[in-house]
Amino acid sequence: MDHNAIVDEILRRVAEKISEAEGGSADCGECSDCGDKPGLLILTQDHGTACHAMLESEALKAHYSTDCALMHHYEVDLNNFEAVILFNLTCDALCKLASGTCDSAYTRLASQAILSGKKVYVPTEEVELYQYKETAPAAYYHMMQQKLDLLVASGVVVCAQASLEQVILGAAEPAPVPAAAPAVPECACSAPMCAEQKELRIDKRVLTEKDLIEANMAGVTCIRISEKCIITALAKDAAKDRGMSIVKDEA
Repeated sequence: MDHNAIVDEILRRVAEKISEAEGGSADCGECSDCGDKPGLLILTQDHGTACHAMLESEALKAHYSTDCALMHHYEVDLNNFEAVILFNLTCDALCKLASGTCDSAYTRLASQAILSGKKVYVPTEEVELYQYKETAPAAYYHMMQQKLDLLVASGVVVCAQASLEQVILGAAEPAPVPAAAPAVPECACSAPMCAEQKELRIDKRVLTEKDLIEANMAGVTCIRISEKCIITALAKDAAKDRGMSIVKDEA
């Protein structure tokens, strides 16, 4: 039996002992100690100190009933959970989630959480793509970044591990997702086609980071809004990072 199998077996037996001691199911979403607290699921491919810290966080446990999918061999009912924290978001897992091709218990649960409209969070440090920001070819990194942007546009929140608790509890706003490097150098020619910009009008009371990311993915370079529209700080950062302009109607 390899090391990972041994760890999984130990975790399974510990979960069974806890369940027997409490006289209930190993699924935290059903245990009586949880009361009326909403569930918070830790979804990881391998156990580590970061995910364990989230699982045992007193601040989170005060508001949520925390549980780990890996401890139950991913046999959990997502209906019992309000929010999910994704750890170990490898480039492979990112591509599969973005394409909807989920061939593992981890990616299937992550996909189901997104499709079900759960609150999904990913610590920035757990996004493998960011490790290659300085070394990857710009075009390839840009392609991968677009896959992450797709998840963010779908409601996934990416934020630093240090602020994750506060973001989940609503006490802090996540920092904007880092933008990809330009896929190709800017064109220096003056041909009319090169000077063209793709514009999009958004009639909303508040312009958000999500609006900018979705527009950027569609190739939009200029957003037009009403004079009274409020632009969030994250939206301004997202526009700046992606080379987009925001134009307000004149009074």
